[in-house]
Amino acid sequence: MSTIRLAYRQIIDASATGAFEQEVWYKTHAEFRIQQQSFAKGLPLHTWDDIQFAFPKAKPALPFKLSFALSGAMQKLGGLIPGLKDPMGDEVVPYHRYVFDLLASDAREIKIHKVSLTWFSQELTLHRAIADHLLLSYLDRTFLLRLQDRLSIVSYVSEPDTKRIENGQFFGLDSL
Repeated sequence: MSTIRLAYRQIIDASATGAFEQEVWYKTHAEFRIQQQSFAKGLPLHTWDDIQFAFPKAKPALPFKLSFALSGAMQKLGGLIPGLKDPMGDEVVPYHRYVFDLLASDAREIKIHKVSLTWFSQELTLHRAIADHLLLSYLDRTFLLRLQDRLSIVSYVSEPDTKRIENGQFFGLDSL
């Protein structure tokens, strides 16, 4: 068996339909409107592109400040990656951490607002690949997960074989 870590990127914009995604979209836009005022300093800088161009140091600072608006929504997730579901429709993949990014925004027009969340899973046991699915387990739960857009394996560790065959006989590693 092997262990893997997955990364799953969610793009959240005006087309968001899930409760979590809508909450993230609304709360981060509301926070953008507040933060935009302090970054713009009275200048006509209404969009994320305008702010980045005028203040290059805003690139790491503003998304970081917006990410604080996510704390309440994150607590509701129960440690599972939202939107990444098994064939039964259950969210089953636990996350280790996430990265928030601001892709586009305009303080005057919420429809422009677009963010991403990249989720990094806990270490999962990979049992095998079955067609376009991975058979995985975490703690005492085993599940299938379909390979899909914006899902990537970011870490793979192959466990060494604990047995070898020599002249038709099995030997454990301790007998080497």
